[in-house]
Amino acid sequence: MKNTIKTLVLLLFVTATMTAQELKIPNDVTFEKAEDYTTYEPQVLESIDWLQRTPASEQSAKREKLNAFLLKWMTGSPTVSIELVAGIVPLECGDCLMTFMYGWTKYSLENNYAKDKIDCAVAGAEHAIEFYKKNKATLGKQSEMEKLIRRKKKGKLRKYIESKF
Repeated sequence: MKNTIKTLVLLLFVTATMTAQELKIPNDVTFEKAEDYTTYEPQVLESIDWLQRTPASEQSAKREKLNAFLLKWMTGSPTVSIELVAGIVPLECGDCLMTFMYGWTKYSLENNYAKDKIDCAVAGAEHAIEFYKKNKATLGKQSEMEKLIRRKKKGKLRKYIESKF
């Protein structure tokens, strides 16, 4: 019993310490050569994870800065190329669209700069679905996202995405 309490206290302390770490927002970033993008990859992944786990209704100023940083990084990255295809990309919800692109980017970076459009698009769609489900109360009902959710539940999301490419 005594060891269980010690373990529980230690676990709570470690968890509190981990969540207390503050994400640093890159300021005045300039991307002039390929190495500049590579240097920021860890911060790109950290930013994507932070945006995914933080409710859309919270810390809007920080979200805005991170979105600007990520958009700047994604649009110029020589290693990650996102293809936006109608029917897959949730165009009616700006936050969902950004989250789709973040999911694509994260998948590509975590999988040795994956170039497979289907795999990346599936990852992007699943990332957007997860974000939408957590934030539906804030975002409101989005028909495009609801369709993607239904396809995923039926196990047809990948096949649907393949048909769009």
